Amino acid sequence: MTDSAPTPAPAPVSTSAPTEADYAAWVQLDPGGFVRVIRLATHWIWDHVFRLKSYHADRIPVDGPLLLVPNHSSYMDPFLQIRGQHRLVRFMAKAQLFEMPVLKHIVKSGGGFPVRRGRGDTFAMDLARRMLQTGQPVVVYAEGTRYRKSLELGPAKSGAARLALETGVPVVPIASWGSKERELYGRPWWRRPKVTTLYGEVMHFDGLEPTPENIERVRVEIWDAVQKLYEEVRELAATR
Repeated sequence: MTDSAPTPAPAPVSTSAPTEADYAAWVQLDPGGFVRVIRLATHWIWDHVFRLKSYHADRIPVDGPLLLVPNHSSYMDPFLQIRGQHRLVRFMAKAQLFEMPVLKHIVKSGGGFPVRRGRGDTFAMDLARRMLQTGQPVVVYAEGTRYRKSLELGPAKSGAARLALETGVPVVPIASWGSKERELYGRPWWRRPKVTTLYGEVMHFDGLEPTPENIERVRVEIWDAVQKLYEEVRELAATR
């Protein structure tokens, strides 16, 4: 995208059939300026309130499309999990957030786009696919919702695997520890959280057709990688 081209306003979340203009409005949205301001304004919060520490952010490719697949524990995840790297990412966020007057502008300006949970959302998947095709990194929370009341990860859905096979883009698994409810970590509610994020090695699935069998195989491989990182980041957090 160029700075000289005007960016259309994103279309509102709608139940009607989307048009090409609807897709273009979301795909062309540039979160760059807002995200840079937020990163500067919240630098102290992430480092001193959440005590965030990231490991191996250099594993994220510096350019080109990719899927980032983290575990999902908190509404803060999109900010905490990209704090250690400098790419501007797009991420799926539940559609209900876009019905809240102030929050919808924050999420949208930060790169979020709506997904309706609990059923296949072809609009969200098509948006993610088009964003990847234009070279943008996209975050997909494979669990589909926050798993914040248990230290265990939730089961992974197949959306990220489907996108990886349909677009051929690389995948970076990510795991975070410390952003669930503090009592789960044996910490009282008034103690500051201590969040640790670990980025995994890039995964490639070139040459695989998006058949149901391959989608299931890739879903398992990606989530196994996230599970392994989750155990590693748990150990890293214990040493901090």
